[in-house]
Amino acid sequence: MSGNTDKDSNAMGILHRFASYVMRGRRQTVIVGLLFTILPLFGWVSNVIVALVTLRKGAKEGAIVLLWIILPAVVVASLGNRLIILYGIIGGSLFTYVLALVLRQTQSWKAVLTTSLLLGLLAVLLVHLWIPNITEVWVNQFDHYALLVKNQFNVTVNTAHLDFFAKFATGFQVAFISLSVLINLILARGLQSMLYNPGQLRPELKSVRLSLCEVLILLVIGVLSFLGIVMAQDALPVVGLIFVLAGLSVIHALADLRNVANKWIFLFYVLLAVFFPYVAATLIIFAIIDSLLNLRSRLNRVNK
Repeated sequence: MSGNTDKDSNAMGILHRFASYVMRGRRQTVIVGLLFTILPLFGWVSNVIVALVTLRKGAKEGAIVLLWIILPAVVVASLGNRLIILYGIIGGSLFTYVLALVLRQTQSWKAVLTTSLLLGLLAVLLVHLWIPNITEVWVNQFDHYALLVKNQFNVTVNTAHLDFFAKFATGFQVAFISLSVLINLILARGLQSMLYNPGQLRPELKSVRLSLCEVLILLVIGVLSFLGIVMAQDALPVVGLIFVLAGLSVIHALADLRNVANKWIFLFYVLLAVFFPYVAATLIIFAIIDSLLNLRSRLNRVNK
């Protein structure tokens, strides 16, 4: 048991030294950010750094670090691969910067989720305006992959399932980008909390509660999706994401109020990974009920 405690304290010490060095000055921040930008599989760390600087030092300093960190993407784009800069800046670094600004100004994760939702819906809209036949593009792409799998592994893929998924593919891609950005922001807030406000992050994450406005957006998009509106079908994963995250906030808050052991929380996340569609649907229902009835407040009154 003591061995695990020592490992945890060592890991926290490394993170603390890393964050302290990054926040020492602009030169250190830019050097570390650029280093992680060019390292394969570690580009996300540079976005965490952008968010940390923005949260602590504000819009101007965050923007300066952001511009330095996206420099490699600009260079790559100038060599011909313009999709890299589109994905790297709009899909990652700039998105992280905007959400960090929202969190700094509002100190509200609910505002962050709402902003993420609006930006995600805007992204889906722009993709559909830019590529009106985007669903057909996904169908052709999936059929191509299915043919490759059949030729190389002699396995037949049910293309009907792929064609159905193509209706939501753009939305899932946008939702994945949104989720990665939100995770980066949580990590940055955790580092900020470690350096300057110990214990700040957990209460914030456990108090996320969506409003009736978000519930109405989910309802409208759900109905339009059921009616076969293509853009609404693509928007559904984007809306669903923030309700899943709000549902997780409810679960953690209720678990704390009931003193649920960590092993059960771990088991819950295993179930979420294995049975994602069903557990995610349950979390969405929890988030909707909490938006309407404020479950945490009611349970607090019962406990008192």
